[in-house]
Amino acid sequence: MSFTKKVLYSMVAGIIVGILINNFFTTSYIIESILVGQIFHTISSLFLILLKMIVLPLIFVSIISGIMSINDVNTLGRLGLKTLALYIFTTMVAITLALFISSFIDYNVSSITSVEDIQKIPSAKSDANFILNIFPNNFFAALVDGNVIQVLSFAIFVGISASYIRNEIPEFVILIRNLNKIFNKMVLLIISFTPIAVFTLLAKTFSTEGSEVFIPLIKYFSVVVMVLILHFIFTYSLLLKVFSSLNIKKFYSKLKALIIFTFSTSSSNASIPFTLDTVTNKYGVNKSFASFSIPLGATINMDGTAIMQGCATYFLAAYYGIDLVFTDFILIILTATVASIGTAGIPSAGIIMLSLILTELGIPLEGVTLLLGVDRLLDMMRTSINVSGDTCISCVVAQSENLIDVKKYNH
Repeated sequence: MSFTKKVLYSMVAGIIVGILINNFFTTSYIIESILVGQIFHTISSLFLILLKMIVLPLIFVSIISGIMSINDVNTLGRLGLKTLALYIFTTMVAITLALFISSFIDYNVSSITSVEDIQKIPSAKSDANFILNIFPNNFFAALVDGNVIQVLSFAIFVGISASYIRNEIPEFVILIRNLNKIFNKMVLLIISFTPIAVFTLLAKTFSTEGSEVFIPLIKYFSVVVMVLILHFIFTYSLLLKVFSSLNIKKFYSKLKALIIFTFSTSSSNASIPFTLDTVTNKYGVNKSFASFSIPLGATINMDGTAIMQGCATYFLAAYYGIDLVFTDFILIILTATVASIGTAGIPSAGIIMLSLILTELGIPLEGVTLLLGVDRLLDMMRTSINVSGDTCISCVVAQSENLIDVKKYNH
């Protein structure tokens, strides 16, 4: 049975069990106190602990590795910088669009009962000097305190510094890459427990909240899908229109096979060979440039993931009754954009990175497991958006530098 089916079956089973408990077994001590209060709670909490355990080490190493992997930017000069700038720009547009549209949605949810962890993590909104608090006085203190934005800023400095002397520190480069592989493997191992976590969390949630949780989750799912579609149609069309003279209809007409492939794999990294073949043979992009832009995009261009993180953060803030202020929105945009540099191109890695934003805003990580029930399908969709963005930007930059066969593109 595929992983996707396991998650979907677990989601349905968890919802059914939770509703049955809520309607027929609320007075049963064994069901309510032992099954729900201890067994379900312990299993779902263990999953959250594993998320907390991996998230900061993963993002620290991944960002350093991601920055060091951009080793061709200096040699490619203007071409590399242009590609990098557009990748970061579209990611910021994606997260901004997600937050903007989410701000108009009324999820109509009351605060969940288990919010005892809300105040345990200091929120950025309480910081008087937002800019200065981005940088740590003591990195190890920031790591111990779980100060996400300070760990991110330190990782960026380490990555940039290391990239300048990469050839002088081969042992460090190898160490970071190996640690990155180890942490990515740990993510896959944690994700493998998703079906069990989804079942226990949804059963626990629906047993206490009842079927009323359905409507907010359906709204969240619909909002994410809507923003993904809007970004796919309008943002990429605007890029092609403003920064190139390429035919927009031709671009979208050739994406079908690539979208289907990435939808099935849910992995930007696994899709690199197929994406390279599509970009070079269907769109006519120079192979040497595509060999740089596509792997780079799979590493740092996560438009779909950024959209999910924006919508999910706003939804969970509303779900837990937390009001977001302007500095929180800025923090979300910055954190999601920087985190995209280190977001592993593996299935469901984006939901791990969502923990960064939630931690920084003081939103309980319990909400992550609530979203896992619908995230698998969203993961397939946003991966297709990620790869579509890589393709679009590769075509735009290639045309600006005369590195595209226009006849092949228009064929």
